[in-house]
Amino acid sequence: MLTDDYSNYIEEFLKNGELLYSMGQYDELASLCRDFLSELKNEKVYAMLSSAEYTLGDIEAAEKSARNGLMVNPKSPESLFNLACILSEKGVYANALRYFYRAERAGDAETADACTGEIIKLEKLTGKKAEELMPPKAKKRALIIAAVFPPGSGSGAQRTVKLVKYLRFHGWEPVVVTLTVSEKQKYPGYEYFDELPDDIEVIRIEEKETVTQKDIEYMKDRLLPLLSSEMQKTFIEFYNKLTFEQQYELCSFPEQLVLWAFTVADMIDEYTNIKTIDLIYSTSGPYSDHMAAYYINLLHNKPWVADFRDEWSNNPTMWQSGDTLRFRMCRDVEKAIINTATKVICVTKRSLDNYLQLGFPSDKLSCITNGFDEEDFDGIDLGGNDIDRFMIVHNGLLYADRSPMPVLHAIRNLIKRGKVDSKKIRFHMGCFANIDERNALEHEVKRMGLYTIAVADNYMEHRESLLLASTANVLILLLGASKDYASMYPAKIFEYLRLNKPVLSLGPSGSIVEELLKKTGAGINLEFSDADAIEKEILKRYHSWHCNDESIVRENIDISIFDRCQLVEKHAEVFDRAVQVYTSKSV
Repeated sequence: MLTDDYSNYIEEFLKNGELLYSMGQYDELASLCRDFLSELKNEKVYAMLSSAEYTLGDIEAAEKSARNGLMVNPKSPESLFNLACILSEKGVYANALRYFYRAERAGDAETADACTGEIIKLEKLTGKKAEELMPPKAKKRALIIAAVFPPGSGSGAQRTVKLVKYLRFHGWEPVVVTLTVSEKQKYPGYEYFDELPDDIEVIRIEEKETVTQKDIEYMKDRLLPLLSSEMQKTFIEFYNKLTFEQQYELCSFPEQLVLWAFTVADMIDEYTNIKTIDLIYSTSGPYSDHMAAYYINLLHNKPWVADFRDEWSNNPTMWQSGDTLRFRMCRDVEKAIINTATKVICVTKRSLDNYLQLGFPSDKLSCITNGFDEEDFDGIDLGGNDIDRFMIVHNGLLYADRSPMPVLHAIRNLIKRGKVDSKKIRFHMGCFANIDERNALEHEVKRMGLYTIAVADNYMEHRESLLLASTANVLILLLGASKDYASMYPAKIFEYLRLNKPVLSLGPSGSIVEELLKKTGAGINLEFSDADAIEKEILKRYHSWHCNDESIVRENIDISIFDRCQLVEKHAEVFDRAVQVYTSKSV
């Protein structure tokens, strides 16, 4: 708590700052604010700094200062208003509108009037009414079971966030049930707060910290009905021979989060009026989300749509053998989920075909891919390139066998042979979440003599990463060497398509990524081990950049089918059909 002396000091500082601003002394004001903030964080001083930076034309610094002010106080009307104006200036109109509404609610009458005026300007600028940019609540309500949800982040959250963001545009109101996220589990980032309206209902339910024998018995009793009768006998025989810890591991299927999922199913009517819910939607991974939905469906008699972001029993990265107990359990539980769900969504045509081959009816299955959100690209110059350097960018995380080493070897060899000027090439490799792996990569880069060329990036906000990717001459997609990746779409491929930059994918031949790149003309897929081909492709693109030759730049193509808003419309259509099917069976 601030003392009276500090309060008076801040008040005096702000008064003098307003005087400097009125006199046009913006540089001096900005400098004084930075000095002040180095000693004491204050929301109003951050807002003042943001205003000075904005007036000086440093939009990026102004945005950072406004967001820092919101870190101090998320309801600071000055920082909310400043950020709204900045986002509008940058062309990010829907996000700007959300912040104008927040500032209107948080501020006084004068702030509210200013927000109203800016919203009117924004409507004129976009040619759309505010309701078109941010529709009101819908009448039909979908219960979204998604353990991975902001402030948790990553590609797993993206599909659900975009679904929640756009469902209202298509007549459905999302009610999200998710995990309570601890401070340690939170990812850095603010972008999802920008995107989602404040009045979305988000129910957070905690995961148990300690597990008792009673909990394990509860998990066993919930799991058994999902297994075949033969598998139930095998499971019980095995279970009875195990220690407490081993029993817990066995019953933690498909993952430890399953206890949370069963608890959600039993307690959901304590958190929301389940009678007002028209449909259940679950999305995996984690696959426990489907377990929660299975029992909510059973207990409350609701239509259910199960969305498999990744395949399960047919996922080669999960199963080394088809003869393990857990794999056989997976087959049974997956079958129970798909048979019970009203509709099932897959993200690739190959996944859908695999489920058809397992004998599931075609009228139950739909394919809705991942995609890109057009709003994410508002205000980003997609035609921009670094004119001084040839930019190669891998936009995203590095992990497992998704290694940048084939690209590093190609760059080193091209430089050694004098084919590429080392001062005119830069490779942004992406980032490792694990610090030890990052250090090992940076050590290898130095050993190869590429430390001035190859950069291991820090974590970036989603928009910041898109800004970097927009400067690329070549976008790298690292699938991995294994044939196991042939049926997988990394989520970033669709954003790569929207960036309209040449894509160099490194992965198995015959993959669905290779098919997509050929279909769209967006780039080429090469085998991870094909060093010569990788060198030739990079050199070809380098020559094109060096000679300013646009002959191999692909034409703009229609990729609107991958627009998130249109994809969510498909989700809404599946929801509507699920309700119709369920209603007809109930009559």
